[in-house]
Amino acid sequence: MKKILLTTLLFFFLHLLQAQTSFGIKGGFNHTVINGTETGGKKTGYTGSTVYGSLFVETGIGTSTYLNAEMLFSWVNDWHFVEVPVHIRQMLNKKFGIFIGPKLDISADKFDHQKGSSSDLFGVSVETGILYNFFHRLFAEARYSAGLTRQFNDEGFDINDARRNNFRAGIGFRF
Repeated sequence: MKKILLTTLLFFFLHLLQAQTSFGIKGGFNHTVINGTETGGKKTGYTGSTVYGSLFVETGIGTSTYLNAEMLFSWVNDWHFVEVPVHIRQMLNKKFGIFIGPKLDISADKFDHQKGSSSDLFGVSVETGILYNFFHRLFAEARYSAGLTRQFNDEGFDINDARRNNFRAGIGFRF
């Protein structure tokens, strides 16, 4: 399942790079909630807020429909994530749009051998949100992602088999 999703996301991203696209940057506020269990089985979790940043590409696939792919970096506390969302966005008018799509969550801490993280490298989320265009190039968005896989494990915080959910609000600029 994860290999199929990764291959599909890679295909869409490469297709967007070859098509006529716009690209840009985004950044803003990130609020993360990690829900899991302690070693004894009791429910536990962690909540934290930071900033996030990303690069994105988008291409029109209809008169008011767009396909977006993004490479996003976020962290909470000492945990780092690289995320690859792919969204279908429908513009409701010239100012407002809604979007939804899958998101591949990559635990960047797996690359730091000193941390000894037992989290899975890949996780899958579903993400939805709204967008408001101030001008053609400048926009704001709010989005929520819900973790579908139990990717996250941390011995230090005694969090096991946890899902990570995010709320984000930010601004973006198209070049």
